[in-house]
Amino acid sequence: MSENFENCILKDEWQNGHHRQFWVDRATGAVVMDAYKNYRISHEEHFIRKKCRADLLKSVECLFGKVMTNKNGFKARFSKNTANKIASDKAITKSVVNGFSVQDHFEAAENIKGIFETADFIGSFPDTSEDPNIIAIHRFQEEIELSSGRKCFAYLTLKEVKKDGSRIYTQELLLKKYPLHKAGELTSRDFKRSGTVAYKCNPRTDINIAWLKEDVK
Repeated sequence: MSENFENCILKDEWQNGHHRQFWVDRATGAVVMDAYKNYRISHEEHFIRKKCRADLLKSVECLFGKVMTNKNGFKARFSKNTANKIASDKAITKSVVNGFSVQDHFEAAENIKGIFETADFIGSFPDTSEDPNIIAIHRFQEEIELSSGRKCFAYLTLKEVKKDGSRIYTQELLLKKYPLHKAGELTSRDFKRSGTVAYKCNPRTDINIAWLKEDVK
């Protein structure tokens, strides 16, 4: 952590379906910095992200153009654009700042089909950018168990647009459940909840650390 944040703590903010973290001064409670914007990707992590990104596109290629169905009957398309969004630096950084490794983020991404199919519906929210083509933003979450044995929550965002219906937009790993039915929610559906057993992820595609070390100078 930067020296400027020695007297700060991370604070979660849940608003309109979004999860954010801020560095907050311990004494005053004042917001010092957006934790996501403050994060800097190291040279080594850059190459790890690059390799994991390539592996993900290969492993989920069979899902491109497919429609996935949630346990409550909610349908959403998956595309290469979805995979690219999940593999973007912004999406990865969210999971990393939340306390997970780059590999954890991509392991969940490679298991996205099973995760979405069993996920709990949180709610539907208006698009904050007020895009007239977007009907609503739908949020789902599922408790998962990574291959390391660590349990956490996969938080999925879906976009419903006028022309093409709903599509999976991105995924983020959270330490805690997103609080259900927060202010700003458009609808609250009485959908079936998951059982107490976390969805167990299959190990992600192995990366060859040897060539990464050769490239990281």
